[in-house]
Amino acid sequence: MSGDLLLQLVLPFMVATALAVTRITGAILVTPAFTRLGLAGIIRGGVALALTLPLTPVLTEALQNGPPLSPALVTAILLKELVLGIAIGLLFGVPIWAAELAGDLLDLQRGSTAAALLDPSAIAESSITATFFAISLLMLFFAAGGFDLLVKGLYTSYRLWPVASLGPVFDSGAAQLLLKLLDEIMRFALRLAAPIVIALLFTDLAMALLARTAPQLNIFELSLSAKSLVFSVLLLIYSAFMLEYMRQDISRLFDAEPFLRQLAPRQP
Repeated sequence: MSGDLLLQLVLPFMVATALAVTRITGAILVTPAFTRLGLAGIIRGGVALALTLPLTPVLTEALQNGPPLSPALVTAILLKELVLGIAIGLLFGVPIWAAELAGDLLDLQRGSTAAALLDPSAIAESSITATFFAISLLMLFFAAGGFDLLVKGLYTSYRLWPVASLGPVFDSGAAQLLLKLLDEIMRFALRLAAPIVIALLFTDLAMALLARTAPQLNIFELSLSAKSLVFSVLLLIYSAFMLEYMRQDISRLFDAEPFLRQLAPRQP
């Protein structure tokens, strides 16, 4: 009898913890703020569990006061929570991927796409400048308190999309909001890369004029060296302005709560 009583007391807590941790785990799996740090295995699970603990008592009480959940319904909710967590994680990854896109544009413009680094988060190669921009933004993200915004967005999602419901009812303008998000990625990437890209374009024009005046020179090899030199010098100068620009946009880009409220303003 004591064993059955203990099981009745512990089971709701275990179910609530499993349901709550699934969404956070899905977000951690794809969010660059976690994957870029190399969190894996026990460490990743520990972070997810630590973020789940404040939610567990509230969810346990909600499950005890609500209708009983069948095993099939619990399985469906777990799948829904995982997909929803991955979607929220993709939203948090937008600023980092925008910075990587800016770095890819710069490396493409200076003809250095062959040089790449292994990205442990995606098990794929990433250009050198893209990696530099992503790490710089992550550094500012944690230094400026961006982790608090990330956790706030995760916890807000539980108010907007309760765990016990099978899914949110999206607003009619959800598709337009997603397109606006993609537009924000391109805008941020282009603004970040534009100053150096313009300088590299002028370098190309100078190399074209040099090719007309001195056709005996190997302009192709010379242009690669010249653009790399211009890029290196400008990046040192631009870094101070770039970091300040990133700092100003961190709170706006990583604050996902307003976007989540617009995406799902009503519940099923």
